[in-house]
Amino acid sequence: MRKSGWGYDFESRERFVNVLAKRATWRVRPYAPSDETEILALCTKIFGSTSTLKEWRWRHLENPVGEALVFVAEERDSGKLIGHAAAVPIDFKVGDFTRKGFFVVDSAVDQVYRGKGISAVLTVAISKESCKRDGGFGCGLPNEQAYFSTLKTGAIRLFTMSLFVRVLDWPGLLRARLRPAFLAKATGGLIRLFQRRKQPRSHPRFIIEEVGRFGSPADDLWQRSASRFPIAAIRTATTLNWRYFECPGSPYRAFSISTDGNWQGYIVIRRVQKWGLKLGTVVDLFVDPDCAQAGELLLYHADATFRADGVDAVWGLFSAPERYRKLLRDAGFFKIPKLKAVRPFHFVAEFVTVDHLRPDLAARDGALLRQEDQWFLSLGDTDLA
Repeated sequence: MRKSGWGYDFESRERFVNVLAKRATWRVRPYAPSDETEILALCTKIFGSTSTLKEWRWRHLENPVGEALVFVAEERDSGKLIGHAAAVPIDFKVGDFTRKGFFVVDSAVDQVYRGKGISAVLTVAISKESCKRDGGFGCGLPNEQAYFSTLKTGAIRLFTMSLFVRVLDWPGLLRARLRPAFLAKATGGLIRLFQRRKQPRSHPRFIIEEVGRFGSPADDLWQRSASRFPIAAIRTATTLNWRYFECPGSPYRAFSISTDGNWQGYIVIRRVQKWGLKLGTVVDLFVDPDCAQAGELLLYHADATFRADGVDAVWGLFSAPERYRKLLRDAGFFKIPKLKAVRPFHFVAEFVTVDHLRPDLAARDGALLRQEDQWFLSLGDTDLA
């Protein structure tokens, strides 16, 4: 766990941020209706974002867990919007209790105004407002540019999520990198020759079906399995439907596996086109820990679905117990090692504010939250799915 770069206590940070904001020619305030038009324009200018108003409102205003925390920075004189940060609420099961986390999904500052402390003031504003919401805390997966600045405002790295990959079409994958084509085909053929692929043994009592909506079977599965996951995002049908099926232009497909009418697990997948390749994504995989075969069969079914769609490779992002990692290894996935060309997915959280203002919560489950091996987190719990 990488420690925070912040070397002061809560009060010292407050004084620093207040002095910074007082001297500035800009101010930070909470979101007001209609700000989203300027927010999207700023994100388009900085990141080339193509998100629509409908998508923004779904993500920030229609979440059944609660509305997002949204703050903007504007020029004092003109009111021009020059910065923005937003965090979406997630209900986490932490031991025997529920804690609200706020996952930072947007953070942007106009290039002309960078280096003036705007990001820091926006981040602290989200942290303080998170704490007011039932002792919530901020968290996220900052990119490489934002990672160290995030640590400086008080966050700590809890863990780095593991990136798992399975190649379905080696010749196709290599064709994107190797020339001429016959060399890629020959190399891919040799790789497949030595590849070992474990195919799970099917059983007639298991039924796999595509899911158009999540309902009571998903709720029952969560209630049966939740105690086996010390820390995990609460997976109720209402939340799953919002996340996967109610988003505008939903790109997701979900499959359940059941025995005797009871769900033993489900998998959520999608397909994307990137780097000249067709990529499949294991967005979420949740199974009853006592039924490992259900996970094997779901992954095999996803594999067959992706192959039918001509997918070149499949990837997934998990922080999960060993039983999940074994499931992925047995299904032919390999964990990507630390490489310069591969972005590390550091999961960070900020507890400075909540530890100071809610010492009761810090004493109750603060130690558990800081234990890397107690977390279950999938790509579907993030903004990267």
